[in-house]
Amino acid sequence: MLEGVLVVNKPQGPTSHDVVDHLRRRLGIRRIGHAGTLDPIAEGVLVTLVGRATEYQRAVQAYPKQYETAIQLGLQTDSGDAWGKPLQTAEVPPLDRGRVAALLTSLTGPLLQTPPRFSAVKVQGRPMYWWTRRGVAKTVAPRQVEIFQMALMDVGPQTIRCRIDCSSGTYIRTLAETIAQRLGTLGHVAQLTRLAVGPWTIETAHPLSWILSAGLDELRNALQPSSTVASIAHARPHRL
Repeated sequence: MLEGVLVVNKPQGPTSHDVVDHLRRRLGIRRIGHAGTLDPIAEGVLVTLVGRATEYQRAVQAYPKQYETAIQLGLQTDSGDAWGKPLQTAEVPPLDRGRVAALLTSLTGPLLQTPPRFSAVKVQGRPMYWWTRRGVAKTVAPRQVEIFQMALMDVGPQTIRCRIDCSSGTYIRTLAETIAQRLGTLGHVAQLTRLAVGPWTIETAHPLSWILSAGLDELRNALQPSSTVASIAHARPHRL
């Protein structure tokens, strides 16, 4: 029976579940899952687990993540990203690179976050986004996450681009809104790429387009064996 890990470079558009469905059809096996949801607007590393490798799903999910994001200032959306419905606007103050860098540094360490309304966190057995799309308001208690490092990459008149190393469970959309608020304005995620999940990086991830066109033998050969996954999963998660 097929088993192991296939690291996918998910493009914008499909959901994480869409990717899993594609793999199920291509590999002819139902027992496939993923270790950490990526929103449709997000791209990058999606670790998929095939066969017995699904036993390590929770352990793999616990590994830290690395993201690169562009934050658009001046506009808040209902989903916290560029694909959401605009809610309200605000003026953007002049952005000083030194001030922005200092702000990002000040946000490192433990941080309480409330999961956004459009998130995959389960409430009464359903993802939060399931309730939100049906107009049912649900609340979730804040959760502690940790920001290990935030590196400022670029500052424009209304945009900030940065790289973030963080614990599992961190919501970049919520973090983007926090950054915008600390700067005296509103904001949302305009672009998001997951660069790494623990030891799995985007450089070694397989594009979804390749997965859809590759032969079955190529897909089998791309699977990392469950023994490798087990050794990684049983190791203590570490910072990137």
